[in-house]
Amino acid sequence: MERYQDNNQPLPGNTILIIGAGRFGRRAAQGLNNGTLGSIIVVDRDPASLEGIQLPRVKTKVSEGVDFLLRHQGSLNPSDIIVPAVPMHLAFVWLTRYLYNTYHPSQVPVPEELRSGLPFTWAGKEGSLLVSYADFRCPEDCPEPAHFCTVTGKRREVPLHGLLGRLKPQGYGVHIIRSRQLAPGIGGYLAGDLEALLERVRNGVQKKWLIGTACRCHGTLSAMELH
Repeated sequence: MERYQDNNQPLPGNTILIIGAGRFGRRAAQGLNNGTLGSIIVVDRDPASLEGIQLPRVKTKVSEGVDFLLRHQGSLNPSDIIVPAVPMHLAFVWLTRYLYNTYHPSQVPVPEELRSGLPFTWAGKEGSLLVSYADFRCPEDCPEPAHFCTVTGKRREVPLHGLLGRLKPQGYGVHIIRSRQLAPGIGGYLAGDLEALLERVRNGVQKKWLIGTACRCHGTLSAMELH
């Protein structure tokens, strides 16, 4: 296993950052290892979780994931890819921690009335909302077809990231990051998407924001208020 020695230096170009080395993070590293997307760094605060990763193109870094992203914010290439593999809404937590000293954001519950316009929903952590077109566990190798579900065969008229983007909760700005499939069952978004989220919130006039991350079938919504 090769450790990534950052020494506060810029990341190498065309990097895939897998944040989290649990079951999903290890599967993502394995699934992307033979691809051509770029070098891979798996980040986890637990050294033991990183020990089992023995892949030729993969380096590991012992660090809390959000701390790592914040520390490298200025050196991330917009085309670098982030694969969230931690039990949190990574983009939302990153944003609130980035903004904390200036805007003092606080998480608030996602407005309850939004549930009626969404497919299946479940309560997430601290008022977040998990949203899905499926009420069953999807196969890990799902290819995420554009217009139908591989399990049920039912047609999907609007991808979930598009459906969430249409939400208009009163008094809230809305920003949805689209997660794109990198390999069957593995998705991520660009580092530039985080930068766009940050600029949208900093330049907006709204004090309340609904932030989402979603692929075609599954997503997470979180809400915050700036003080």
